[in-house]
Amino acid sequence: MLLHRAALLLALLASPALSLGSGFGALRGQAQRLPSLGPFLERYVGSCRDEFTRSDCEHNVREVRRSLDHRVYAASVAEQTLDIVKPQRIHGGYRFLVTPFIDGGGLALTHGEPRRQDAAGHPLIAFLVMEGPLPAGLDELALESALRTGRVELEVVFRPEGTWKLKRKGERGFYEGVKARFLGLRLVDSRSGIEIASRVY
Repeated sequence: MLLHRAALLLALLASPALSLGSGFGALRGQAQRLPSLGPFLERYVGSCRDEFTRSDCEHNVREVRRSLDHRVYAASVAEQTLDIVKPQRIHGGYRFLVTPFIDGGGLALTHGEPRRQDAAGHPLIAFLVMEGPLPAGLDELALESALRTGRVELEVVFRPEGTWKLKRKGERGFYEGVKARFLGLRLVDSRSGIEIASRVY
């Protein structure tokens, strides 16, 4: 998976987190829901490999991007949540470090774009941060259990802003994906539906 190749570059944000749930529901309500992230990424990036049809193909891809740009989308990332969300216990609650590098089946959705790689060739990308107190209806033991067993789901609201491509260091091929502006994140207990944390950026 691309995700497993992404190195994590910690960049904690200095501004305080918004209160839990602040604005996320309204933001998600205005977004177009994607049942699956992979097909959206494939459609946005496009693939024009036939030299005889490349010109028409690239024109069509540009038209598709124009139709998708300037819109807001929402997607759930259930399978990868434990890979991209790292909890930290802090005084009075939790901090969640989110790696905004989401594998969509060979293409990645990222907040901004990775421009560098570490010595091993892993893309570097900065964390986004959510933090706050324990939510009502979920005690510490229940939260720890949800995190330990993978019973959590990350929701992301984003706006696409273009594509990126990064030559793999020391091997053939590229990392490739859609650079986006992550507008909001929300972490929920997938069994109870209780919101664990959220933030609007």
